[in-house]
Amino acid sequence: MTTLTVTFQNCASSGFGTQGLLYEKQRISLMETGSFATKEGFSCAKSYLGLISFGDASVEEAQKQGNLKEITSIELETYNFLGIYAKLCTVTKGN
Repeated sequence: MTTLTVTFQNCASSGFGTQGLLYEKQRISLMETGSFATKEGFSCAKSYLGLISFGDASVEEAQKQGNLKEITSIELETYNFLGIYAKLCTVTKGN
């Protein structure tokens, strides 16, 4: 297990925030207006071993998924497990 962990360390990485060797989960605020939000939209991209990556983590897709007309905040949510699987999601909040 140790050899596997060291070999594939951060092969799949979210690329944002701090990097955890074994596990990473965090939320990073990018923009906030201070206005109250009633809805939330998510868009995500995933990576496996840094070899295969797919998804649409754009602000536009998150806005569409949340059916938002006005965006009041944008956050990034990252997840990484042993560098084998990583996910980066854009979270938009608004009305």
